[in-house]
Amino acid sequence: MPNLQKILQEKFKLEEFREWQLEIIESVIAWNDTLVFMPTWWGKSLTYQFPGVMRPGLVIIISPLISLMKDQVDKLNELGLRTEFINSSIWVTDKRFILDEISQNMPDEVWGIKFLYIAPERLNDEHFLRVIQSVDISLIAIDEAHCISQWWHDFRPSYMKIKWFIDSLRQENHFPIIALTATATKKVRADIVERLWLKNYHIFTKWFDRKNLVFIVREITKKEEKLKKVLEIIKKTPPYWIVYCSSIKAVKEVYDFLKEEWINAWIYTWEMNANSRESEQNNFMNSSYDVIVATNAFGMWIDKKDIRYVIHYNLPWSIENYYQEAGRAGRDRKTSYSIIIASYQDTIIQEFFIENAYPPKEDILKLYDYFYKDFKLWEWVWIQILKTYAVIAKESWINWDMKVWSIIRIFEKYWIVKRWFDTDDNTSDFRWRWITLLLWKKTTKDIPILWNHQDVLKNESYFKLEQIKKLLFKPWCRKRFILEYFWDEEDLRNLWETCWVCDYCLDKKKLKETVFKEIVPTNVFFIVLEFIKKLDEKFWANILASVLVWSKEKKITEWNLDLNPDYAILEEYNKDIVMSVFEVLIDAWYLYKSAWQYPKIWLSERWRLAIFSNNVLLDEKDELHENLFMKASRFLNKEKEAKKEKVKKLENVLKIEKIDTLTQTEELYDKWLSIEEIATQRELTKQTIEWHIVSLYSLGKIPLQKIMKISELEKLKFIKDFLLNSQVEINKLSEIKTEIDKKRKDISYLDIKVCLAMIEKKDI
Repeated sequence: MPNLQKILQEKFKLEEFREWQLEIIESVIAWNDTLVFMPTWWGKSLTYQFPGVMRPGLVIIISPLISLMKDQVDKLNELGLRTEFINSSIWVTDKRFILDEISQNMPDEVWGIKFLYIAPERLNDEHFLRVIQSVDISLIAIDEAHCISQWWHDFRPSYMKIKWFIDSLRQENHFPIIALTATATKKVRADIVERLWLKNYHIFTKWFDRKNLVFIVREITKKEEKLKKVLEIIKKTPPYWIVYCSSIKAVKEVYDFLKEEWINAWIYTWEMNANSRESEQNNFMNSSYDVIVATNAFGMWIDKKDIRYVIHYNLPWSIENYYQEAGRAGRDRKTSYSIIIASYQDTIIQEFFIENAYPPKEDILKLYDYFYKDFKLWEWVWIQILKTYAVIAKESWINWDMKVWSIIRIFEKYWIVKRWFDTDDNTSDFRWRWITLLLWKKTTKDIPILWNHQDVLKNESYFKLEQIKKLLFKPWCRKRFILEYFWDEEDLRNLWETCWVCDYCLDKKKLKETVFKEIVPTNVFFIVLEFIKKLDEKFWANILASVLVWSKEKKITEWNLDLNPDYAILEEYNKDIVMSVFEVLIDAWYLYKSAWQYPKIWLSERWRLAIFSNNVLLDEKDELHENLFMKASRFLNKEKEAKKEKVKKLENVLKIEKIDTLTQTEELYDKWLSIEEIATQRELTKQTIEWHIVSLYSLGKIPLQKIMKISELEKLKFIKDFLLNSQVEINKLSEIKTEIDKKRKDISYLDIKVCLAMIEKKDI
C-alpha cells in the first residue's frame, strides 16, 4: 500500500484524514463496491477523489446537482487535478470539445482530464456513451445516490439507466462503484442496492450523531409569538444564525420584522436570480450578515464553520431535509443549536404543498392537451411557449399557477418539455421561463409518464410528513429517533438511554425534579376511547375535541353533534388538553390518526384490550399521565401566563380608570359641590364619591382643611379615642360601625373613613 498520508498532503493539501475517510478510501482502492451513508459535512467527496487519483483511468462522477458540480470542479482544478463537467448549463460545442479530448488523451497525462462530472441525463446521449465506452475507467462515483431510489421525490427516468451504463462499461474492464448520500433511510438504502444490483459490497454508516448539536422543539402557533421568539434567540445568543422558512412569504415576514429591530439580516430565496443568490451567499460566508433568512434553497454547499444556531420558523419538509439543514450549525465541533418553533398547525401547510406538488391525472392531461392543442398526433414539434404560469393556468382552466408549475416539473422529469430562462432576468425570472416542447404529440396512453410512480411519491411524501410530526410532536428522545430513522446502528449502540441534548430529555430531567401532578383523572382516557368508538371514524380530531369540551362552533350545531349524549362531558378542560389526550393515546397505539390531508381519528387494534380489560390501560396509567403532563404543560404554562397577563392588563386598566375617575371627582369637589351633587352629576352612588374624596385626601390631592368640610372634628376625635380604647380590628369597617353604634348613633361610615385616613397621615 503506498503512503496515503503523503498523497493526501501533496495532492489535496490536507494534513490528515477525518475519521472513517481512510477506511472508505481503502475499501475503494481494494476494488470493492462501496456504499457511504454519511452527513454532508464530513468530506465524502474525498472518499472518491482520493482513490481516483491513485488508480489509472478516468473517474466519472454522476450527480444531479449542477451547482455542486461547478464547486467541486473549481476546487479540483485549483489543486492541479484536471476536471470538467458536462450538463445542460454548457454549450453543445463545449461538450463536444470535452468528449473529443477525453477520447484522444489519457487521463493520467499531466494535462489530461482525470475527473468528469455528469448529470444522469448524459446517459441518454448516444455520442457520450460511445466515447466513454472507448476509455479506461478508474471508478464511477454516484453522488446523491438517494436519487436512484423510486422513493425519492426527485427520481427521474434517467436514473434507471445507471445500472445499464455501469454494466456496459464493466464488460471491457473492472472498476469499483462508490455510491454516496447523506439522506438515505433504511428503505431507500435497500432500494439503492437493488437498483444497482450490488451483490458484494462494503457499507459505511456513521456520523449521524452530532454530539455537539442540541435539538430544541418549541411549539408556538401565533405568528407574533414566533417572531418574538426568533428575535429573543438572536438577541440573547452569539452569531451566526440561519432562519429557515417554508415559503417566500414567511421569509419576507421574518426578514422585515428583524430589519425593523435593527438586526443585521439578509434574505435568500429560490426566486432570486443566480447572481443575487451567489452574492448573498458569499456575503454570509464572509460574515457581512449575522443572520440569513431563507427558504431551503440556501445552504446546499456552504461550509461556514461558525454557524451557532439554525432556526426552523416552520415545520421542515422531512427528517432528511431537517437534519441536513440543522447540520449546517457547529461544523467547528463547538456546541451549537437546532431550534424548531413550528406548530402542529404547520402540518396543514405541508399537506397543502403535497396535494399541489402531485396534481391529479386529469389536471396533468388537461395541461398536456393545452400545450399540444395546435398539433396533430405524432407531429414533431420544437416550439416555445412564451407565457407566464398565471396566463397558462387561466387559459388551460387549471386556474392556479402553482399547480401549473408542479405539472411542468413532472413534464420536465419525463422529457416532454424543457424550461429555458435568462439568468440575468429580474428576481421573479422563475415566473417568466419559456417552455419548449420536446416530444411530438401522443395519445393519452402513450404519454411517457409513470402514473403509478406519481401515486407512490405522493404517498411517500405523506409518510415523510408523518415522520417529521413524530420526531417533533411526540414524547421521545429526538436524537434517538433520528439515529433510528437513518439506521445508524453503531451510534445507537453508543447512545445512552437519555441523550441530554434534546428538549425532551432535558425537560424530562426537569420533570423529575418537580412535583408531578395528574392533569386529568385516568377515567378521561377511557371516556375518550369510548366516545371515539361511538362516532365510528367519522370525524377529525379537532371536531371530536370540540364536542367533548362544549364548543358552540357552527359545524357542531349544523351536524347536530351538540345533541350527542357525550356533548360537553369534558367541559371543565380546555380544548388543548383534550387534544393532548388524543396525542398521548396515539403515541401509546390506542388510537390511530390517518395521514390524509384532513386526518381522522381511528381506533387501533389495541383499543379492544383497553376497552374490555381495564387493567391494560391502568397498568400504563403512570406513563400516560407523565406523557400528558409533558405535552400539556406548555398549554398550562401558556394558560397561566395568559391569566397573569390578563390580570396585569386589567389592573393597569383599573388603575388608569381609577386615576381618571378620582380626577373628575376632585375637579367637582374643588368647585365646592356637595357629595350628593357630585354623585348626581357623575351618575355614581353617594358611597362611591365618599370613597373618592377620602382616597384623594390619602393621596395628598385634597388638603386637610377641605376634608374637614365633610366631617366634624368632635366626631373624628371621638372615633380616634374609641379605636385607641377598644379591641376592634381597625381594618374591619363594619365591626367598627357596629361597636360605635352602641355608644352613639350619629357617627356615619364616612366619618369613620375620614378618621382612619387622618390617623394614617398623622393629621389627628
